[in-house]
Amino acid sequence: MTTSSILNGITKSSLKFLEPLTPGDTYAVIVDEAVSLVEAVYGTIILEENGELKRVYSSHQTGYVTQHRSRGNVYRVFKQQKTQIVSAKSIAKAHPEIKPHGIKWTIFIPLSYRNKSIGVLTINSAKDRTFNKGELNALKLFGSLATLAIRKAQLYDETRKALEQRDLFLAMAAHELKTPITTIHGYAQLIAQKVKNKERVDINWIEDLSAESMRLILLVRELLEVNRIRTGQLDYNWNECDLKEIINRAILNFKFIHPQHEVEFIDRIDSLPHKVIGDFDKLLQMIINSLDNAAKYSSNDKKIQIVLELRNKHVVIKIVDQGKGIKKSDLEQVFDQFYRSNDSAEGMGLGLYLVKTIITAHRGDIKIDSKPGKGTTLRVQLPLISI
Repeated sequence: MTTSSILNGITKSSLKFLEPLTPGDTYAVIVDEAVSLVEAVYGTIILEENGELKRVYSSHQTGYVTQHRSRGNVYRVFKQQKTQIVSAKSIAKAHPEIKPHGIKWTIFIPLSYRNKSIGVLTINSAKDRTFNKGELNALKLFGSLATLAIRKAQLYDETRKALEQRDLFLAMAAHELKTPITTIHGYAQLIAQKVKNKERVDINWIEDLSAESMRLILLVRELLEVNRIRTGQLDYNWNECDLKEIINRAILNFKFIHPQHEVEFIDRIDSLPHKVIGDFDKLLQMIINSLDNAAKYSSNDKKIQIVLELRNKHVVIKIVDQGKGIKKSDLEQVFDQFYRSNDSAEGMGLGLYLVKTIITAHRGDIKIDSKPGKGTTLRVQLPLISI
């Protein structure tokens, strides 16, 4: 193989690099092209991640068991950005795993972008041969093109994930907006009916209507923040929160959305401390979403319970339903975004994802237990301010 043939091979390879590929597919194409280019046995790609060199792909299982030494050839090529060829004999002691495959030499090609190393491409061959300076320069050129392909795939992947985060945020915002809008509509209907009949309007309705209107305003404000859409994160306003007040508000809101369901609040804390540091609205949304999920899997004649208790300096909220339950195969995925079981035709699959996101932000813990036909118990644990 001559310098000219290597350059012709690189030209053909570069056309494949232009295709829109995922990072994983890009690694595979690069290694396959490199192996074909020099008639090698297998190749491996090592990239820098968080200050460490990690293997991201190998076309042979041997490549996954090879360990990189802190002062080995991979690190040397990564730092110096120079193509290097090493005979198998010189590295046989450090890497005995290559001997059964008849490897004669290993070529290390630097992967660099804008004079910054991002990794190393290694190619292992079972043929005896040497490379002249022109051929080595051509292989370094291949490394540069491969680097561009990797960066293109990484940027494409980052863009895809950013768009998914944006779409997720919009879906989350819409999901959160639904609850206060429904509650406001319910109170408006009740007030309209009272006014029509010239009856006295309960002052608590006005107060709750005002609170939900303010909550709606805050949610819309979040929706309009471009930075929040870009990052997929929601703001948290941390304050001292009374969980009993939050639970009572959640039950009140829930009754407007699901008037056919009965909810029982079992308070096992009584006068003991039950306050936490958190975001009132997010915790309220967390309980409402949990109740919504319980209602989705329960028939109208089955009672839903909310149990509040203490455990090891933590407050525990349990939402217990007597519904159809969740299959074991679905339990591990119920907290995933956009996940919906085959038994559910309702919702967008965001309810429990939001619940877990909120609990995680509050340094809490969440678990779910369920058996088909036996109902479901959602356990949320939050650290108390003091006990």
